[in-house]
Amino acid sequence: MNWDELRKRIKGSVVTATDPEFAAVKAAMVWNEVKPDRSPDVIVTVNNDDDVVEAINFARKNGLKVVAHGGGHTWCGLAVRNGGMTIDLSKLTESTIDKAKRTASIQPVISNRELARRLGEYDLAFPIGHCPTVKASGYLLSGGMSWNLSEWGPACFSVLAIELVTADGKKVKASTTEHPDLFWAARGCGPGMFAVATRFHLQCYPLPKFIMTSTYFYSLDHLREVVDEVTALGWKMPSMVELSIFLLKAPPELADQCKKNNGKLCMVTAVAFAHTKEEGVAALAILEQGAMVKTCLAKNLNEASNFEKLSDVSGVAWPENHRNLCENQCSKAKPSDILMALRDKIIDAPSAKSVIVFCQSTGQHNLVETREDVAFSMEAQSYGGSWAIWEKPEDDAANLKWQDEVIAIIKPFTNKHYIGETDIVQDNARVQESYTPEKWQKLEKIRAKYDPDGLFFGYLGGTVSSKR
Repeated sequence: MNWDELRKRIKGSVVTATDPEFAAVKAAMVWNEVKPDRSPDVIVTVNNDDDVVEAINFARKNGLKVVAHGGGHTWCGLAVRNGGMTIDLSKLTESTIDKAKRTASIQPVISNRELARRLGEYDLAFPIGHCPTVKASGYLLSGGMSWNLSEWGPACFSVLAIELVTADGKKVKASTTEHPDLFWAARGCGPGMFAVATRFHLQCYPLPKFIMTSTYFYSLDHLREVVDEVTALGWKMPSMVELSIFLLKAPPELADQCKKNNGKLCMVTAVAFAHTKEEGVAALAILEQGAMVKTCLAKNLNEASNFEKLSDVSGVAWPENHRNLCENQCSKAKPSDILMALRDKIIDAPSAKSVIVFCQSTGQHNLVETREDVAFSMEAQSYGGSWAIWEKPEDDAANLKWQDEVIAIIKPFTNKHYIGETDIVQDNARVQESYTPEKWQKLEKIRAKYDPDGLFFGYLGGTVSSKR
């Protein structure tokens, strides 16, 4: 392979498997410390859209399959495949914002935290994701399970257009009027996308000036009663409240009260994305109407917040530089049935950092509702799952076993998987289980149209290094 030919044609860098820095560059392609047992032939870090075109043309000419790396949290490492080319987009971080039109144009590798910061300077907001370091590309292509989900909807609903480089090396802009089929696919196709997205055009919203949070801590002894009451009250709350139920390690000040349950408890959080203080206080006060609130171990009410603080809290819950396994699903089952089925698993979790969380419906409509104009297919009253989070390789076996047991428990309650975070390596069927049959068939037809020779890898690419 004449790699020097490619180096001459791009402004970015080309690192091959024989280069001394290859191992470090490859490791950086995967956020998870559980690294895939796979290796590409070459990693091309591009500086601009033209570099993407040249990389794709070179790959097609030389029989290399292609996958893009957008810098997010694809925990099973789908940006690293067996052979082929990984196109690294990590240098594409520019943005332009139009306050008057409430729009933004962003390159693919801007983090949730950074996008919120840039938009906030213009008193604007966008339905960013919860983890602060996740980048825009994979998040938006997967659909985007966002903050303020019940009010703003999945992030892909607020994407106006996407600029892409297709398998034939052409730059195209996909929207409702240009390449509408490609636009449809790109809003939900996720890691199986068959083009490289180089820019997203976003519809933004007025920045909620009074983001407020209320947090309640409960003993797991009262879990069913708490979940039933909280989810019932959720239907009475306005849609601009994000309501979540966590099973996790107790904070230090409550550890003694949770010894019976191995230091674990139930945490209920409500985040109001309000435009006035009075609006936020009234929305959060609904959780005070229940009887179970009298049993809570502690509570913090109406705490002032913003997207920066929300990012900090999420960053603690899902820390960097850890070993991770993730299982996500949406469900129409009774939330207390799901969480009660998982109660003993969180108590027995081998890692104290592991967490189970489900976001609940507010605003008198389902938390997640899809549309026909996007490939994204999830519909559910609750959305969430389990995250096994640990640090040491010697603890792999115990955490893998725990996660597999959790997956088996969750399966009967699952309606759809979220393609951006589910285990599509362990079980290939989960890809199709992320879509309705009709949308899956349409997605495959569009794939055949834009990538007839299968230049792009698609969803699957082997197994993670810790075999399951």
